[in-house]
Amino acid sequence: MILLHLNYLAVAISAVAYFALGAIYFNPKVMGTKWMEGHKLGQPTEEDKKNMGKIMGMTFVLCFFACIGIGCLVQIIMPVSYIVAVKIGLLAGLFGSLSLAMSYMYTKKSMQLIVSDSAYHFIGLVIASVIQTAMQ
Repeated sequence: MILLHLNYLAVAISAVAYFALGAIYFNPKVMGTKWMEGHKLGQPTEEDKKNMGKIMGMTFVLCFFACIGIGCLVQIIMPVSYIVAVKIGLLAGLFGSLSLAMSYMYTKKSMQLIVSDSAYHFIGLVIASVIQTAMQ
């Protein structure tokens, strides 16, 4: 029932913002170089470049689904201030980051990588929550 009451324009705008944050955050001049080193990735090959459109498209779809989840939380909680909206985003980011950290421990990823990857999702989900709160 909640899905019927979501503001899908707000969901879409927040998904675009979350996705755009990734373009900034993972830029080589921001966190991209450290991120690639942490995951032991080299420069993209021609094959990687051919699949980039699919990867980016799927990333946007996943951002959209995450923003639907944020929208559900916003509908349930009905925040009356941006402070509450930030808290919703932080809570969602915490759940995602804990899951990410559990997986990264088994693949022996560094704590620095866990923190940097988690930070992107914390920031993106806070932005999504604030946008959707503003548009409710």
